[in-house]
Amino acid sequence: MKHQGLTAVLCVIWAATIFYGEMFAFWVPSLGTCSWPHHHLRPSTHSPYPSNSTMDSVGYPNDYVKVAVITDPQLMDKTSLGLAPKSLALEIVQFYTDLFMRRAFVTSILPFKPDVILFLGDYFDGGPYLSDEEWQESLSRFKHIFGLNAQGRYTNIKVHYIAGNHDIGYASLNSQRPEVIRRYEKAFGIRNYQFTIGKVNFIAIDAQTLDGYPQENQASQTWNFVKNVSMDDQLYPRVLLTHIPLYRPDSTYCGPYRGSQVINQRILHAAHGQEVVPELYHQGIIKTPARINQTCTHFIWSRS
Repeated sequence: MKHQGLTAVLCVIWAATIFYGEMFAFWVPSLGTCSWPHHHLRPSTHSPYPSNSTMDSVGYPNDYVKVAVITDPQLMDKTSLGLAPKSLALEIVQFYTDLFMRRAFVTSILPFKPDVILFLGDYFDGGPYLSDEEWQESLSRFKHIFGLNAQGRYTNIKVHYIAGNHDIGYASLNSQRPEVIRRYEKAFGIRNYQFTIGKVNFIAIDAQTLDGYPQENQASQTWNFVKNVSMDDQLYPRVLLTHIPLYRPDSTYCGPYRGSQVINQRILHAAHGQEVVPELYHQGIIKTPARINQTCTHFIWSRS
């Protein structure tokens, strides 16, 4: 009887632990410790940028806008662990990783009612190497995990996307398989664009194409976008969004928030690749930026 009682107690502890880890743990940190930073503060009266009376140009309140950033979900597929397509092992892995991300999103992001969600790349793991059918399956999983409708949108939350290297690859792949770019843009929209949130202008750039020759189609499209943006009047502070970081010398100081050791540059076309950041500064697109955000998990760097 004594051993049976101990076994029952251990089973109860085991079940409670599983329940906590699978369900309750998602709620505790979000409801107990998380909040929007400085949401009680009013805009500075000393801002050099224009201010509207009650609402900004896209319908946000004048005091603050809540923006959630989601990046690198990298939905698992046949390229992730080398598991056979449609195999039971792969199906199990996909089921539990998708379930984990959906629970985390529903319990950690949505309860705080963000006004805008920025998806900053690497939605899939082997995106460029999936067949159209496999890619569509991954896209459907992505929409289910993050509660998006058929058009990849929300009814009451604005959403913006930028492409990652796990979604479309780099310039060398883009030139060989342009259909990868076409299907991405059909689902998520154009890759180089700008938009305004509150009183901040966001510049989204497909940095993956910039490792190619400037004369190539995709690279030239990005450079043309940069040149056009640089000629626009800067009414609001700008935030530059890229998935992978732009080139910078190895010794460049990245501030106190560097998340990894110095990364040695891997440049295929040194004559062009090293011009990326100086050229962007020369064009004025990131002159005195409010912030530069890159989100690739291989290169952790943020400047503000």
